[in-house]
Amino acid sequence: MQSLKKSSTILRKSNIVDATIVAAISLVSILIRGVSASYPLTINGFDSWYLFYNALLIAQAHGNWYAVPPDVHAWFPYGYFIELGDTIGLPFLVALFSLPFFSAFGANAVYTVTIFFDIALAGLGVAAAYISVSGITKSRIAGFIAAAVIAVSPALTYKNIIGGLPKDSWGGVFVLFSIYLLNYAIEKKKPLYGAIAGVPLFLAEITWGGSTYIDLSLLAGAFLLILLNRNDETTAKSFTLMAIVTAFLTSFAPNSIGFFSGLAHGFSLLLIGALLFFDVYLKQIIPREISESRTLILTAIIVLIIVIGILGLSFLGISPIPSRYYAIVNPFFQFTVPIDRTVAEYIPQSITSMIQDFGVALFLSIVGMYYLLRQSSLAGLWLLVLGVLSIYGTSEQPYLFNYTAYMIAPLAGIGVYFIVNKVREHGNKLIPLLILGIVGISLVADASAAIVYSYEPNEILTSASPYPITNYAWVSALDWLNSKTPEHSFVMSWWDYGYWVEVIGNRSVIDENNTLNGTQIKLMAEMFLNNESFAATVLEKDFHLAPYGSPNYTIPAYIVAYDAVTLVNSSTGDEWFIGYPTDLGGEFLGYTTSLGDIGKAFGAMTVIAGYPISEYLNSSLILQEEESLNSSLAPLAQTNPSVASELSTLESYVGSAYPFAWTQKAYQSLIANMFIEALQGYNGYPVIAPFSSSLSITSSGIQRTPGTPLEPVHLMYFQPVYVSLYPWITGPDYQTYIMVMIYQFVQPGTIINTTYVYG
Repeated sequence: MQSLKKSSTILRKSNIVDATIVAAISLVSILIRGVSASYPLTINGFDSWYLFYNALLIAQAHGNWYAVPPDVHAWFPYGYFIELGDTIGLPFLVALFSLPFFSAFGANAVYTVTIFFDIALAGLGVAAAYISVSGITKSRIAGFIAAAVIAVSPALTYKNIIGGLPKDSWGGVFVLFSIYLLNYAIEKKKPLYGAIAGVPLFLAEITWGGSTYIDLSLLAGAFLLILLNRNDETTAKSFTLMAIVTAFLTSFAPNSIGFFSGLAHGFSLLLIGALLFFDVYLKQIIPREISESRTLILTAIIVLIIVIGILGLSFLGISPIPSRYYAIVNPFFQFTVPIDRTVAEYIPQSITSMIQDFGVALFLSIVGMYYLLRQSSLAGLWLLVLGVLSIYGTSEQPYLFNYTAYMIAPLAGIGVYFIVNKVREHGNKLIPLLILGIVGISLVADASAAIVYSYEPNEILTSASPYPITNYAWVSALDWLNSKTPEHSFVMSWWDYGYWVEVIGNRSVIDENNTLNGTQIKLMAEMFLNNESFAATVLEKDFHLAPYGSPNYTIPAYIVAYDAVTLVNSSTGDEWFIGYPTDLGGEFLGYTTSLGDIGKAFGAMTVIAGYPISEYLNSSLILQEEESLNSSLAPLAQTNPSVASELSTLESYVGSAYPFAWTQKAYQSLIANMFIEALQGYNGYPVIAPFSSSLSITSSGIQRTPGTPLEPVHLMYFQPVYVSLYPWITGPDYQTYIMVMIYQFVQPGTIINTTYVYG
């Protein structure tokens, strides 16, 4: 009895110590992500604005998650495509936590909860990693390492900073809680805990929406379990109870993943449970001497089910694998989809990028997978499959990176546990300490990177630029749309900024970040890339919008575009260049490049519109500039290494200016004319044609010759109504601005005043 009391006391003290350490690691995680609070607080990113908006709508409806309107426009002006988002769970949870304060504080309550939700995520992720790993390995050290990896992960800082509402990160956290509870149910032979595991699994599916991924990974984990002959009745019962609870709860979700509202997502989970029970049954009835054939029988059954499912879906005209996942399975498919080819989050990344995101944990996770393959139950094998799929999926489509971190971290903790145990078996006590020291140093490096990434303003405050410099051009333009345009106005922009316009500007858009109608995105690209007459025809014939000032006018229509522009103080007077200097921060050399809509127009938009890029960009301009530099500097470069280095640098600056090697068709495009007219109308300074100024070599060094001013542009069907210019980066002889411009669709001859805002 005395011994039992002593053991209980030791266990209680151990739990207190563990909780204290995990709380400390959670605090580190919170503090790293909280660094972003040093900038003005706001919702972070693009999708997060729409999730926040949904949370506000649900709170206004007193927690009714069916109150959220359709997400995506179908064909303006004929209505909406009813595609309720399958990630409605995250706004729903935000709204529920906001409700006690909503009557007193309204939208501010939802906003505040949104901010603190990301702080909660930083702490919960650490706890989820710890309990899942310590539960599988029975090692506190392994759990602490997994928790520390989560706390300092750079991959969890890009989008997980304050106000981020990262839906896939929440999905990863809930999956880890499910793994812990499922493992506990199997290990303790208490299947009822499997039912409890169904609750976080349900939350994972409604917050993230990865139901197909979860179903397939569970099927693969169950199949591995059967092949390794580790299935038993407790496992089958625990999993089936989890599946029943998840299927039942998701049936109430207002989206396409529910048991009654979609293609039997819950039914697929129950089929996996039936498979596990069938394996247990076969063990009982098949003679021992032929029991090895059991796996062959089950494999044949699984293949038959898959074939029947694919044929049935094909008969119904439904793709068995969503295109997003099919692009992961078959990366070549991605290059056949124009939109996917233009989105950075869908472009495969290199191993160096993966290491930058996940650090040494990426390699340790492979060791963890080996351990789970040798030792684990269904919960561990599920984690193994999730890890393999997420690492491969992230390598093909980086948008998964801040979910994958939650799979790599526990696998890395398990990997360290396995390595240390193996070394200890050989009696060496120094090497385990050395291994832990190396892991600790790598975590410090990861923490440094995470802090740097966190200490950046969010996208709307940087105007979506790659440089962490606060700029209010977009905020100003969106505020003008919200306060100065009629509520029934219709706004067009490139789809990247659609949610900003919808939520902050509170106006209808042609396309936004989740638009499924590729035709509308293509039409927007075609409008920007062709002349204004083409764009006016599209608006009148395809969207049935009449210009302001015409007898048929009913709905105000606006076009928004943005990029950097540069005001250069030259010897001949001030002059404008569209874009920002390729040698940003250094002396202006006459070459600019684009981070905004010019770069997207003569790049992504041509791909989506199906236009040859050669119609808009003339590569011979680049070659001519490089040949001119070579002819001047090559003789000197042969004898002077510093000149050779400078020549190489200059050639790279010229190459970076490729988005402005315009052909005549590019000069005639609506997007180019909008920028030219907006700048010409601001202060009377000329706008210089790209590649019209050149470099010359003199005794005093490299000199830039004056460029050619462009002829005045006066669009007939589109007039600038608001132009927002905010200083961005200052150079020795220039000032670069972020410019967001809003044009209105007008009848030729109609005059509208232009408001210029200079920040």
